[in-house]
Amino acid sequence: MKKGVILLTVILSYVLLVFGSAVAAYGACLGCPDWPLCYGSFLPPEQVGALLEYIHRVIAAITSVFVFSTAFITHKDFRGSFLSRAGWLLALVVFVQIFVGGLTVILKMPFWVSITHAFLGLSTFVLALFILKKFNSRSFSINFRSSTFWIFTLLFLQVLLGTSVRKANAGFACGQDLFLCLNVQWDGDVLLHLSHRLFGFFILIFALLSLFDKENRKINALLFFLILLIITFGLLSVYSLLSPTMVSMHYALTLIAIGLSFWRSVN
Repeated sequence: MKKGVILLTVILSYVLLVFGSAVAAYGACLGCPDWPLCYGSFLPPEQVGALLEYIHRVIAAITSVFVFSTAFITHKDFRGSFLSRAGWLLALVVFVQIFVGGLTVILKMPFWVSITHAFLGLSTFVLALFILKKFNSRSFSINFRSSTFWIFTLLFLQVLLGTSVRKANAGFACGQDLFLCLNVQWDGDVLLHLSHRLFGFFILIFALLSLFDKENRKINALLFFLILLIITFGLLSVYSLLSPTMVSMHYALTLIAIGLSFWRSVN
């Protein structure tokens, strides 16, 4: 039962991040221009943008309940252990995330607030995964030399870079050029977008080379396939003029790869 609560925390954190990506792709991040209400009401008006943002808030509220339940479980059952500290850290991250989410709306999505919001969301997902992986364990270690750990680190940074591209409205800076943006002038937005692409190709090459790691060959093969799919959906996002479906799939697969690589890195 207790482990089921933590599993639901992980699942809800994942769903919240993916749905948030879809809301952003639809341009509905400010679908409710005020916070915590929506157009001054507890219920949203019958507008697509407002409904999407309202649903996102509802999922966030449900996720928060499970996060604080996870923190209570780890504190009650593992008081004084690393799991208890991880649980309280998870609760703290979500508490700050709620505050930052409100600032995102009130301040109309300034860059630094949006990046912080993305970082905290990813951290919630990773911390919940960590607690699930080490539930009932008395110790843990992270193999910082493992290829899977570095794949996790690179993907985590890539998500933050991708968030920067989206917040700068640079997602279509290269038009429908799918590779090196040769048809446009390399100015600030194009360079930001291009850095995201090139970093993605670098991660793919790193994952390919990681197949020589005999200890993690199977998981790295799966991660390589996932990263190939991530890049494919990234290119399809550009080709489809930033279709919300393609953008959301791109992000959803990235989160799966982050989760798998982190899960493997923790012993």
